[in-house]
Amino acid sequence: MPDWTRLGSNVTGLAFLSLILTIVGPAWAQTGDSVIPKNEPYADLQTKPYEYHGLGRELPEPENVETIRIGLFAPSRGPRAADGLSSTRGAELAIAQANAQGGLNGIPFELITRTDDSPWGSAHEVVRLVYEDHVWAIAGAIGGESTHVAQQIITKAHLPLIGTATTDASLTQINIGWMFRLMPDDDSVAHTMASHLIREKDYDTIVSITSTAYDHRLRAEAFEKDMARLGVPLALSLQFNPGDTDFSKQLTLIERSGADAVVVWGAPGEGAALVKALTAFEVFAGPGLDRAEFLRRAGTSAEGLTIVSLFDLGRNDPVLATFKQKFSAAFGMQPDVVAAFAYDGIRLVTEAIRNAGLNRARIRDVLAQTVAFDGVTGEIRFDGSGASTLQPVLLVVHDGELLPEPHEIGLFVAISSTELQCSPTRRADHLGRHRRSYR
Repeated sequence: MPDWTRLGSNVTGLAFLSLILTIVGPAWAQTGDSVIPKNEPYADLQTKPYEYHGLGRELPEPENVETIRIGLFAPSRGPRAADGLSSTRGAELAIAQANAQGGLNGIPFELITRTDDSPWGSAHEVVRLVYEDHVWAIAGAIGGESTHVAQQIITKAHLPLIGTATTDASLTQINIGWMFRLMPDDDSVAHTMASHLIREKDYDTIVSITSTAYDHRLRAEAFEKDMARLGVPLALSLQFNPGDTDFSKQLTLIERSGADAVVVWGAPGEGAALVKALTAFEVFAGPGLDRAEFLRRAGTSAEGLTIVSLFDLGRNDPVLATFKQKFSAAFGMQPDVVAAFAYDGIRLVTEAIRNAGLNRARIRDVLAQTVAFDGVTGEIRFDGSGASTLQPVLLVVHDGELLPEPHEIGLFVAISSTELQCSPTRRADHLGRHRRSYR
């Protein structure tokens, strides 16, 4: 015999469900068009405040502190050793200047340096910075791969980390409240290059050749995607291994491609060798070739080369000029891009500590609220993901020096080799006196 009570209950339930679907059905069906507009993100991390909702702000400051330790991890040997030395020197200069200004209420800052000679080896060194050295913040590393490893550690330790030498956008795309990144990211580098080649140069047959090293490969991948998005897919996308000296196979393929332009992504040594071999082509380059080592190795073969750089070391700016003068006095050489970003990163940390006191969460908060920090690399602010809003620039090699690309200033600059050996102020004067229309 049927269970009429249960059956009646089921019928009532189905009738209620049918009524609900009848009421909401049309709105539900139209949600994709009306409620959530197409091609619009559900949330934009870059435009919201960079927040941390966890614990830590309530912790008292320690007593009887002798020095305020700030960590830096950078390579001391291997192919990234030169960048590691630049980063260390930039950080040391920032610490020295902060102490000359009185430290924190008379307590000096101390830079604790650990090596970043390999991505997984650096994990042990970052752990030591956090749990043995008891630093209040960390700056570094050289490249995105090592910084990703460090990011996993500082997230658990609740410790601010500023990536001073990486363009890896994914570091600040996962909403970790303790991670900050200073350099322009791969997407902005790629778009700057792609827009220049397509919209300003009007090229349609473009070849990209990249080192397989992590950071160069990521930039090249971002460039390839942006070229396709702008409607001009790459004719060829080639690779070489770090340290390679024989590029004959790649050069044969480039010659057969009928390329209008070749874009090189790599380190100074490999980049110089490729630029020398590609003199028959219009060559462009990404960050990594905006270094003195590349200019020295490439010599006259680099003349006229356009490079996407992370900022213009030669621009006329009093903060930058003072930094270059003090760096040169301290180390007997001019700083490079890596040194400048390390210097800015440590300055940001020391200023945050002065404002927040010795509390990691409050130091993080002050960093996140940075909106107009007058850095040597430009005016620094962090968006809602912890990424700096600084943008890359196009520079051209002229008589062995990097100058603003003509389209960057809307002009062509003709400057003699004698005039290039001048102060930033005279350099700016020459930019004004030697202008003519660029075609």
